[in-house]
Amino acid sequence: MNIATFEELLIAAAVQPQPQRLLLTFAVAEPEPGAAPGMSPRTTLVPVMCVDKQVGELDTFANLAEEAQHMGQPWDVLLITTLSGKDGRLPDAQQTDVALNKMLGAIQQGQLDRLLAFDRQGDLMSYA
Repeated sequence: MNIATFEELLIAAAVQPQPQRLLLTFAVAEPEPGAAPGMSPRTTLVPVMCVDKQVGELDTFANLAEEAQHMGQPWDVLLITTLSGKDGRLPDAQQTDVALNKMLGAIQQGQLDRLLAFDRQGDLMSYA
């Protein structure tokens, strides 16, 4: 299934055979240090908040963005992946924490190939 919107992601997660937990990381885009003079600096993503949500806890990108705004932390990009349950049960807290930590490590290392990224308007982003 091709996912082009946040709402399509929610639908895709909801129809999986096992329950899904969504792992969400909000990040700011910062210029990478050490850019050569006159060159456009590369951008790096720095995680500022992360949370896990059950699919049923989310309905629209606008509502999620509003919830994040109340946390008071500025962000530029929302990175998302899913964590599958087993035997009809959601992953437990320990499994979720391990997966969130792996996700944060992947972001810090620039390994974004398994993550979907959305800008502040909820538009799906592509990696250059």
